[in-house]
Amino acid sequence: MINQQALRRRLRATLKVPRDPGFAALRRATRAALVIPLAFAFADLVLRQPQIVIFMLFGCFSLLVISDFGGLRRPRAVAYLTATLVGAALVALGTLVSVSGWLAALVMLLVGFVISFSRILGGYFAAANIGMLLAFVIAVTIPAPADAIPARVGGWALAGLISTLAAVALWPRFERVTTHHKAATALAAVADLVAGMGSGSDSEQAHLLELAGRAVDAAHQAYASTPKRPAGPARRDRAFAQLMIEVERFVHFVERPFVDQRQVVRTGLAESDRLAACVVAALRSSAGVLTGGSAPDRHAIEVAREQHRVARDRWAAEQLKAGRPAEAVLDALDYEDTLRVMSYLTFLLAGNAIVAAGARTDAGYAASDFLLTMRTHLESPSTVLQGSIRVAIGLALAVWVARTFDFSHAFWVVLGTIQVLRSNALGTGRTVILAVVGNVIGVLVGGLFAAAAGNHPALMWAAFPLAVFGAAYAATTIGFMLSQAAFTINLIVVFNLISPAGWQVGLVRIEDLVVGALISLLVGLLLWPQGARRELVRDLGRVYSGLVAYLDQAFDRVLGFEPGSATDPSRLIVIRARDRAGESFETFLTERGASAAEQEAAALLLSSANHLILAGDLLAVIAGPMGYSGGSCADGASEVRQQVQTLLASYRGLSDRLSLSTAREPESRISIASLRQGELTCLRHWQTNPDIGNGAMAVVMAGEWAQSLAPLEGDLGDAVSTAVDGARRPWWR
Repeated sequence: MINQQALRRRLRATLKVPRDPGFAALRRATRAALVIPLAFAFADLVLRQPQIVIFMLFGCFSLLVISDFGGLRRPRAVAYLTATLVGAALVALGTLVSVSGWLAALVMLLVGFVISFSRILGGYFAAANIGMLLAFVIAVTIPAPADAIPARVGGWALAGLISTLAAVALWPRFERVTTHHKAATALAAVADLVAGMGSGSDSEQAHLLELAGRAVDAAHQAYASTPKRPAGPARRDRAFAQLMIEVERFVHFVERPFVDQRQVVRTGLAESDRLAACVVAALRSSAGVLTGGSAPDRHAIEVAREQHRVARDRWAAEQLKAGRPAEAVLDALDYEDTLRVMSYLTFLLAGNAIVAAGARTDAGYAASDFLLTMRTHLESPSTVLQGSIRVAIGLALAVWVARTFDFSHAFWVVLGTIQVLRSNALGTGRTVILAVVGNVIGVLVGGLFAAAAGNHPALMWAAFPLAVFGAAYAATTIGFMLSQAAFTINLIVVFNLISPAGWQVGLVRIEDLVVGALISLLVGLLLWPQGARRELVRDLGRVYSGLVAYLDQAFDRVLGFEPGSATDPSRLIVIRARDRAGESFETFLTERGASAAEQEAAALLLSSANHLILAGDLLAVIAGPMGYSGGSCADGASEVRQQVQTLLASYRGLSDRLSLSTAREPESRISIASLRQGELTCLRHWQTNPDIGNGAMAVVMAGEWAQSLAPLEGDLGDAVSTAVDGARRPWWR
């Protein structure tokens, strides 16, 4: 069902993205270089209140540079204004607890955990994460009485209003428009592929498949290269992400259909043509709705699929009764069921396209989805939970140290902790070294400039926009070391404008950074130093273990060994495990020491799990709403079930290996010949007994899915080996 080479080709295309796609960093840096100096000048020269100056300056930097929300103008403006309100509340809270070092550290622990954990909601929540942490950190590390709250909140509010206006008016880049158009192009290419199936030469089919593959690659690359994921309400972001997965599934399925490129007898059913036409129309309408068109008609797909099911079963009964060989009938049914799976995928695609385009909202689903997401990641083990605890403890410890030992710039200590803390100890240690070296470079360059321009304020003001531009542009386009140098130069210029101190302020910066970095290193060594690599592999093991149980029950329901109405909690277990693995994978991609081979292996295993979930879902539909059960053809069902158990034993072996436990190799491999023999047995029984048609079709469909999942299990062996070898490697390597 998956072409491994094609998937790897697309993964590499996704990973090879430009450093500044669409010049987003250039736009952000230019915007900041224009707005921040003007805002600072207004606060410093006109308002003349130090609290307002500091919170306006760092508020603009937090919102315009660090958060930098994407999306269309209206949702972008709402995001900035919401972040302004939340940040103002955090500033007020931080000021209230700043009177006591112990109280400041305790509240930092709670606030740090809540803000860090909120990234699981995606969208604007993830984009605002660091910016909101800084809002609280600035307030809690600069002690002030409660009567300073109005000035501080006022400075932050002014920064929020200025940032909102700048973000929507100065060179906004609408990532959603770009990615939606790329996704629409991919859907249109897939529609052309489906329209061309069964007609034309093999070379024409191959050409259409290549065009669809390229369009899907381009859509994935555009999505992956977006500096901020298409921003908007989290429900839409999740729907669009799922859409990107499903369109790739579609192409994979076409590459490896049930018929597996065999020449088959075509049924010639008008219902097949009608279902294919509905699929093509829905794919094209899904492309259209992403670019402002009308929504696809999903009901038409359901109607056409039901009509096709009835016609397909009737055709098979007639052909067998007429004496056509069971082998030819089975091949034709394989072809028809390939079309049915495509229609089901199209139904899912269309639904996510509608939601991603904002054509429909579902508040009840969104609420239940939120609760499920929270529950999933609050359970241990979870890399999100571990990362949030790590961040919270690191920041709380930094606040306590900075306040207890009375560092002159306590904010820089905590900022140093935020800047270098990574998800594993190896990455944190490397970042500590780069941060120190980068800051030394920044102090040398900035200090020389401060020494030369100290008596010339005009030079400092002239250098300020350049320093802001360098710090903002370097944040995402050059290495961490040089970005630290640029940020330090910016700080030296800013603090010399506030209160001329020459190059000595750079030495204070290095001292505070080293303290914060050492705190991060200590926390990184003590709290889950392995990072996400090992936990990701174990999460994948749980996913595949749950999949074995889910598929086992789904096959048994279709084959008649369990009632079709049986409750199935195993799917929820699989989904939650898959979601945890997905978050672990996102963290793993950012870690130092993860090779390209390990990333590709993890991506293949995660994507393949989605395909297996789809198989279980479709089998559940076959046994549930469609009402198929192989109980009336017990001998054929038993033969297919035996092969299914062999297949699932192989998947269970993969799961055991991913769990980092000793796994025995399966004693035997699935026999495709035996699978087909079980299907043919039921079709031949149907020739003499018209009452077992439902059971025969159930066995045929179960056999088709078992046959399609067998090559996938073989594809995953090398990926599992790569992932397991990486997980067993010591964290310091």
